[in-house]
Amino acid sequence: MVRLIPFALTLASVSAFAPAPTQPRTSALDAKPVEKEVGVLPPIGYFDPLGLIAKGPYGTPEKNFYHYRGVELKHGRIAMAATLGMLVQENYRFQGFLSPSENLSFSDVPNGLAALDVVPLLGWVQLAVLIGAHEVLVKQRAGKKPGDFGTGYFGVAMDDESSKQLRALNIEVQNGRLAMLGILGMFASENIHGTALWETKIFS
Repeated sequence: MVRLIPFALTLASVSAFAPAPTQPRTSALDAKPVEKEVGVLPPIGYFDPLGLIAKGPYGTPEKNFYHYRGVELKHGRIAMAATLGMLVQENYRFQGFLSPSENLSFSDVPNGLAALDVVPLLGWVQLAVLIGAHEVLVKQRAGKKPGDFGTGYFGVAMDDESSKQLRALNIEVQNGRLAMLGILGMFASENIHGTALWETKIFS
């Protein structure tokens, strides 16, 4: 039951998987067919076995693609942060107290899913509020590619459709897909073996 609390708080405060409120402009989406969009790479190429782009609930194939690509990017970015967090936490911890009132330091919090039972409820509430504020305040830029919030790439702006931008976007999409598989694999392994990053123990 305790493990369900942070998930309930997060679902109640954020809209991570809801359709973007800003509709894309036709000019930005009609620049190329979805079969040639960023992320369509060999050896698989264009992959939509369920026909979600053509038959999705968000309107035209362009609008369906806009929504699903936005969701894919958001999932990928969260998964990349989670994967990096798992690896860092396995080797390093912040110094000091996570909760002075409960005499709980950062070093007392285990890595992986086991942290769900250790972090105090108020800590999960703070995380949910922070994520919710980000969802409300940071918005997709109208007429731009899905996932474009006007912050650039680590603060560096790129010209639309330039080779540098397209390469960066392809890298992000591919890394996000790999990270989604990676973090799910880490969670599955922890559930099976009872410890986070069990496979890495052979190197220690």
